Amino acid sequence: GDRLAGVLHEVRDRGDRPDRRLRPERPGRRRADDAGRGAADHEPHAVEDVAPDAIGAATSAQLDAGIDAWLHLAEALREPELSAQVRAAGEALVSSLAAGGKVLVAGNGGSAAIASHVAAEFIGKCVHDRHPLPAISLAESHSSLTAIGNDYGFDQVFLRGVQAFGRPGDVFLAMSTSGTSPNVVAALAEARSRGLATILMTGSKGAGQADLADHLL
Repeated sequence: GDRLAGVLHEVRDRGDRPDRRLRPERPGRRRADDAGRGAADHEPHAVEDVAPDAIGAATSAQLDAGIDAWLHLAEALREPELSAQVRAAGEALVSSLAAGGKVLVAGNGGSAAIASHVAAEFIGKCVHDRHPLPAISLAESHSSLTAIGNDYGFDQVFLRGVQAFGRPGDVFLAMSTSGTSPNVVAALAEARSRGLATILMTGSKGAGQADLADHLL
């Protein structure tokens, strides 16, 4: 993080270098000094202000940070408590599916994309060729999300999905980096009240939701 911050400060301080622009002028746009107009006429994109060597340094720093994060995650998975929770969550999923249950998955933003991916892997084959397994991403339908958000409020977009599809013995898998997303918290509470097993995948700040999740990862 400190290394990346230093690179970004360096990029900012190089704003007056003649080689600062990496891309040609966009069609139909002229620099203020060429057009004889005010500076407000042209506001360059942030990428245009970055020197080539700074781009390489920033990319390298981000790559290093990403690798460090994955290494930290790999080590965290060795922690007995987390390992036990992962195993217990997996057993809950298997038990539900074996008994004819299904999996509901939800999340916002990037977690919504992962929710769709997770559901697709259950319906597809993931690693082993097998019969499809019932899974639904509650973040999949743009029409449902926008209709519910418009009519009832965004806090209820997943809650109503749980009400529509959730049955006792099913599993609700929620993903929230903060663990405090109102629509995720509301859906967890609804799932628990309906007799669904609940799994929450979250960041360190989401530990406070342990009372809503049977399995907190």
